[in-house]
Formats: sequence, C-alpha cells, structure tokens
Amino acid sequence: MKKIFISVFLTVVFMVCLFLAVAGFAIGNYCVEFGLLRDGINPPKALSLVMPPNTWEFNKPDADSEVWQIRSFDGLNLVATHFLPKRGKNADKWAVIIHGYGCNQKNSWYIAEEYLKNGYNVLTPDLRASGLSEGSYITLGVKESRDVVDWAREIAKRDEKAKIVLHGVSMGAATAMIAAASQDLPNNVCAVVEESGFSSAYDLLSVKLEESFNIPAYPVMPVVDYRCAKLAGFSLREASPKEALKYVYVPTLFIHGDSDALVPPYMSDILYSALKSERKELYIAKDALHGIASQSNHDEYYRRVFEFLRRYT
Repeated sequence: MKKIFISVFLTVVFMVCLFLAVAGFAIGNYCVEFGLLRDGINPPKALSLVMPPNTWEFNKPDADSEVWQIRSFDGLNLVATHFLPKRGKNADKWAVIIHGYGCNQKNSWYIAEEYLKNGYNVLTPDLRASGLSEGSYITLGVKESRDVVDWAREIAKRDEKAKIVLHGVSMGAATAMIAAASQDLPNNVCAVVEESGFSSAYDLLSVKLEESFNIPAYPVMPVVDYRCAKLAGFSLREASPKEALKYVYVPTLFIHGDSDALVPPYMSDILYSALKSERKELYIAKDALHGIASQSNHDEYYRRVFEFLRRYT
C-alpha cells in the first residue's frame, strides 16, 4: 500500500511539474511574441497598449534630406534619413535621434526639427524591426545599441570633424546609454541626451507585472527571459542602462517627467547615480508624462538641452 501511495504521489508531482513547465513555456512564448515580435510591417501588438495609433507619426521636417542605409553586424539592412540644416549646412554638429519602443523614425521628427533650427545635421534611424529597417524582434536596446554605434561610425566616416549627440526617448534613451558604453563608439560622440529611459528592462517588466497585473515577478520573469533568449536572441538582463553607465564617460543629460506612469521617475535617479562622470545633469520635467516632456514643457526642455550641449559640442 505504501509503495502504491508513493508511486501515485510521484506521478502527481511529475504531472504538476510538467503542466507548469508547458504553461510557462506557452506564457513565455506569448509574452515575447506579443511584446517584441514585429507584426508583418507593423509594430508588436503590445504597442497599442502603450501608444494610441494616432500618436505614432509626426510631420517630416521641412529640410533637405537623403536616405542612408547600412548593414548591421548580423546582416540586416538598416535605413535612416539625414536632414540638412537650412543654415550652417557645412556645420560639423550632428544629432542622432533615436525613437522609442515599437515606433519608427517618424516619431523622432518632432525632436529633429529643434536640432535643425539650431544648425545641426540630423540623422533619424529606423531601429531594427521598425519602419523600413529589417528585423523581426525588438531587443529593447541590446542589439539596437550596436546599430546606433554603427550609425555614429558612418557619420564619422563621412565627416571626420563631426561632433555627434545621441538623443533618445524611452527605449531609444536606453539604446543611447548602452551605445555610449561601447568600445567601438567613435570619439566623435560628445554627448548623450536621454529622456524617460528605464534603468533595466528586467526590473521595469518585473515592476509592471506586479503593479498592473498583480502577478509576482518570480517565476514568470525567469521563464519569459529564457524564452526571450531563445526566440529573440538576447536576455532582458542585457537591456540594462544602469550597468552600461558604469562604463560611460560621455557627458549625459538625464530627463524624466515627474508624472511618468510607464517608466517610474525614480529610475532616473538610479541612472544618474550610475554614471560616475561629473559631467552630467538631471532635469525632472514638471507634470510631464512618459516621453513627452519636450511637448508639455517645450521651452524649458530645449533650453536645458541646448545649454547642456553647448558645453560639449
């Protein structure tokens, strides 16, 4: 009788573990594909939960432009637009404007306008798996940062005297910070402006699981991270600007809205503290929501941005 009980008990335990493994596998796949997989030519389905469709695009700047293309380290064709300033067309000041999660370069054109007014050449890339650039999975700044480094190198190749600013919003901010830590970054990059960047993708998603869905981060996040590595080729733990900033020496301006409900404002404090260089500044935009400080606090935002950049460009 005792042997039968042990056999039944072990069978039940095995079936429960098998069920949890299969369920975890399915949940992990769903989360990765819902949140990171490009839907044909469209962004991941999860974007509609973060950004209403009518906020996805802005008008193209009224400036001469040309299309640039490069090949990524893993063979993807990447596309960007180079805008030339109306005044000072021979200026060596450049800004690479890096759009956020699930968006495309059109979402960075409102910022490009301001840089053009200030005499900068502007490059607005479509990040991998976005816009006209190839790719299937968004990697939350991990592989995108390598692409941004390559865009900076392309600028430096075309303009040896270029002084380059990386300006990113949300995931684009995370991308800029991780790129700034790369040993392959050209010396031409002289400043970073990041707005609404997360300190760590793993930490942010863990917080959102608990806050929004009342689901504990463990064991869900390890499973999602495992499937992320298998399907999208990166770990969520790699998307960690707070770790990257330990190796960054480029002057950095941190911007965050105090009413940001998507990326907690305290993450800007974590990022600011992580950068060891004294050449840094933190601007908390009053009453600004996620990623729109430049719109809700327009004059103050750009006054601070260009005052900061004048010191280093």
